[in-house]
Amino acid sequence: MAKLGNASARFSGSPETFQHDSIGTFTYSSFPTGWSDPAQVSPDSSAPQPSAVVIETTDAFGHPTKALATLPAIAESQGIYRPIEVSDFYKTQLDVRIDQISDVDRSVIMEDPNNPGFLLCGCPVGTENFVDWPIQVGFANLDGSTDPSIAPAAGLIASAETRTWHLFAGTQNVVADVDLGIDIQEGTWYHLETDFDPANGALHGVVTDIASGAILADKMAFLTDPKYSFLGGAYDPSVDGVFNAEAYIDGEHSLLFSTDPTLTQPGLAVIDNIDSSNRHSGQAYDHGGDNKWFNSIFSDHV
Repeated sequence: MAKLGNASARFSGSPETFQHDSIGTFTYSSFPTGWSDPAQVSPDSSAPQPSAVVIETTDAFGHPTKALATLPAIAESQGIYRPIEVSDFYKTQLDVRIDQISDVDRSVIMEDPNNPGFLLCGCPVGTENFVDWPIQVGFANLDGSTDPSIAPAAGLIASAETRTWHLFAGTQNVVADVDLGIDIQEGTWYHLETDFDPANGALHGVVTDIASGAILADKMAFLTDPKYSFLGGAYDPSVDGVFNAEAYIDGEHSLLFSTDPTLTQPGLAVIDNIDSSNRHSGQAYDHGGDNKWFNSIFSDHV
């Protein structure tokens, strides 16, 4: 089991602006050093590889910039992630623009009468609003073989179902979905910041409109609240508060299970100016049992 880090040792994550990329413009340029493609984690991934590329675009003020864009495909996950060390505090922030919100097949996000606690698409009940999403910004616990989109995770997510920003968590004992009530405007640059304190289960998210500087949402949720309990579980910081990766990914799970030929629109997002705060040193990866929740759920029920 992974242990929380030693508070006496710290390191700083380096920011990523993608400006050093020499190619850009929807070419198959390599990811920056230290970053990985979620489409390459699972051999069963349906995503293009690479699943995202550096493009030339404009920022919130119309200035030229380079940023990372997901490619137009329906897949479990596309985007970018990197390992981090298990910590007693997690924080990350970046700029994001949603260019397209995906279709949603609502017929497969109803509870399965033959499998209580799970939807027809195999996802846990309580995740109806984040079965499909154009971007997730937060922390995940990866095992090195399961697609990151179905790993234990927490942070901010853009819901294709409600077309609003949400705080979310899905771990072994917790499913949390907090609608921030902020409509997602396609083509608008947002600054997203999320942090998590495993000791008390405090998950915090801030959404800012970059162009105006207006803070649209600033919300905290405590995963210790019994209303977030999944199948009778109780929040356990040694299980539900352990993450080993920062992940900025999309996913279209209802569309992967859909049999409706008219539902073909994937989610599209562009991200830039990733930055991470100081963290406490700890074990970077744990291949034990802490991340069994999503892994076992999806392998057993999808």
